[in-house]
Amino acid sequence: MDTSKIVSLFLLIMIGYIAKKLNVVKSDIKGHLSTLVLNITLPLYIFTAMQFEFSRDVLKETGILVVISVVYYAVVYLFANGFTKVTKQKDMRRDIFQYMITFSNVGYMGYPIMYELAGEKGMFYAAIYNLSFNVLTWTLGVYIMSRHKSEVEHQSMKERLVHVLNPSLFAVIIGFTCFLFSIKVPIALIDTFKSVGSATTPLSMMFIGIILAEIKVQSIFTDIWVFIVSAIRLIVIPLTTFVILKVLGLNGLLLMIPVVLSAMPTSANSAIIASRYGNDSELASKMIFVSTLFCIITVPFILKILG
Repeated sequence: MDTSKIVSLFLLIMIGYIAKKLNVVKSDIKGHLSTLVLNITLPLYIFTAMQFEFSRDVLKETGILVVISVVYYAVVYLFANGFTKVTKQKDMRRDIFQYMITFSNVGYMGYPIMYELAGEKGMFYAAIYNLSFNVLTWTLGVYIMSRHKSEVEHQSMKERLVHVLNPSLFAVIIGFTCFLFSIKVPIALIDTFKSVGSATTPLSMMFIGIILAEIKVQSIFTDIWVFIVSAIRLIVIPLTTFVILKVLGLNGLLLMIPVVLSAMPTSANSAIIASRYGNDSELASKMIFVSTLFCIITVPFILKILG
């Protein structure tokens, strides 16, 4: 992935940022953009990227990626839990920092960057790898964000299932089924889905820009822990992931996908989930701002290490 493509992605973020600052768009557009991307453009983006001829080698590699993903989230969560205990983070700050370290922005930024890096095959593999993320965000993630107060309204199992069984997950399941059984989707349908899915990258990047435009920058620099946790999210975790997978002898997409997705800034939906469960959505927004801003430097650095 050359520098111009990275620059292009962040210019899209700046378009969203400037549009919000100039009041070309209003705050309530975030909800509409998020719904559009998560329910329509991203699922179609994923589905069309999974149109591959069946291959035993690909099937084997996707199985390996699922195992890596499960182990990755288990280790990162345990690390995040230990980090907040050692640094004596309490209550909502503990929750926010644990969530931020554990979950990265694999949807709004991870997929577009993987597509630029490795095309449709990269998207195919990334979609399989992110199955764990889709499930854990609305189970473990909800637990982290809602445990700080006993009076917080907890989501019922039915409500959690609604989020876990989201359109992107169905897109992965249907797309993988087509791959597994060599089901051919009509060209006209694929072309239509590709056209709609191609809107995912610009809409996702502008969505992040709108979020960043709403944060008071001066309030960010009073909390050193925001920068420390961002450094863990953007540098420590991807470098550690890279070293471990390299030692295990993994290369190609089996190395690239876990490392690149772990190098993404903190999850863009964290502020929404924090707000829903009475947690510190302002701190979450600060984390989104700082980690997204600095990933302009750290992502190219990680990509250079990957070669």
